Amino acid sequence: MHGAVPAGKIFYRNMAERKAFNIIKAVPVVGHAYGAVRGVVYAAKGDMHEAKHSVILDLADLNPLRVPKNLAHGIASVTNDLDVGAWIGRRPVGKQPLGLNISPGIDGSHWCIQINGIIYQLGLDKDHDIKIRVSSKSEKSSWYERDCKAFSWYLIQKDLPYSDPEGLRNYAKSFEDCEYRALIPMGGKMNCQSFVTRMFATAANISVEKARSIILLFIPNLLF
Repeated sequence: MHGAVPAGKIFYRNMAERKAFNIIKAVPVVGHAYGAVRGVVYAAKGDMHEAKHSVILDLADLNPLRVPKNLAHGIASVTNDLDVGAWIGRRPVGKQPLGLNISPGIDGSHWCIQINGIIYQLGLDKDHDIKIRVSSKSEKSSWYERDCKAFSWYLIQKDLPYSDPEGLRNYAKSFEDCEYRALIPMGGKMNCQSFVTRMFATAANISVEKARSIILLFIPNLLF
């Protein structure tokens, strides 16, 4: 008799299928139709993260000029491993399936960043204070697997000059001393998008301004 398939194998099998879907969904009409069917199938299996990912729509993707960039994103997700380089994860806030990005720091989606297989995520505790969650395959693996499925991932940079996990962890945790502001954080205030921008800038050893410009090239936004 064959035993049950380990949860880890199911997770990586589903992630491989998701990579193929990331290319298909970039094709107008076909992608949306396939996503609807895919969502029903995963919902029937009880995998609500993948079901939701199937039907998530970023309003910026309604811009036809984004089709080539979306295809490039899909191909990048197939040809690169999620645990190598810097990837930005995005998901709609709450249970609604729509997202809209204007620029880093002004986005209707929740962001996190994965740097060489470690996810750094800014959240809030019950007192509305910033808490940074760090997860990976070897640390809080259930959180890591859940977030890999809950977010849509965009490869920002494959090779990083700075990748010391302990240094990045300490830097990430330092933001717990900041005050949270949901939109347009200024004066030392922070939200998830500005946190991600600064984490990427540190890992890539570039300025925050340059990091913001690079992110604009890869993450869906209203203009391109």
